[in-house]
Amino acid sequence: MSQAQANEWIHRLSGVLNQALGYEKQLPEWEPANLEAVLDGCPSLEFMIDGTERPINRPKDKKDRKTYYSGKKKAHTVKNNIISERGGKVLFLSDTYEGKKHDKKIADEEGYRFPEGSKLWQDTGFQGFAPGGVSIKQPKKKPQKAELTDPQKEENRQISKVRVEVEHQIGGIKRCQIVVQKFRNWVDHYVDDVMETACGLHNFRLTHRRGKITGQFGTA
Repeated sequence: MSQAQANEWIHRLSGVLNQALGYEKQLPEWEPANLEAVLDGCPSLEFMIDGTERPINRPKDKKDRKTYYSGKKKAHTVKNNIISERGGKVLFLSDTYEGKKHDKKIADEEGYRFPEGSKLWQDTGFQGFAPGGVSIKQPKKKPQKAELTDPQKEENRQISKVRVEVEHQIGGIKRCQIVVQKFRNWVDHYVDDVMETACGLHNFRLTHRRGKITGQFGTA
């Protein structure tokens, strides 16, 4: 099979896979306007938000090289925000943005709204992000020319113990190598589509795994 044929079939079959995951209700929501309604269906009202980056080839255009350069990763990247239910699946995936853009700025521009009484776990990349009616759980930053107190350090450790779950979620998404290796396929919206599919596959694995565990306990 030639490279051109392989590329054609990848696009055809990835579209079929995405449709199947949508049919199984495993794909995350894309539209910020629908976010609050989606989250309102979660009994715990406890969520986690984080940003994740994917490497891309070094852009040829000088302006694009600056726009897509991530100071955090020291590489050219694209970025998405994800929101997951604590102990649950990935519920929301943002649009794909240039690596230079900060996590909080994405959240502000997309205008995320959460159900009243929600609890949101976030890292310092979202410093200052505080939607109305939401209890924010975030590590405290070290003050300039000062140290955190021992109670503050302990609180940060406890928050980090909970927040590690969203890092595991991102690790599950990145079991798909297409969102790990340098992305080269710039067909319209494909950079968004592959991330959506990777989230859907992660959610599908979680659902299947929990189904097996439930079945095992049910037959005990």
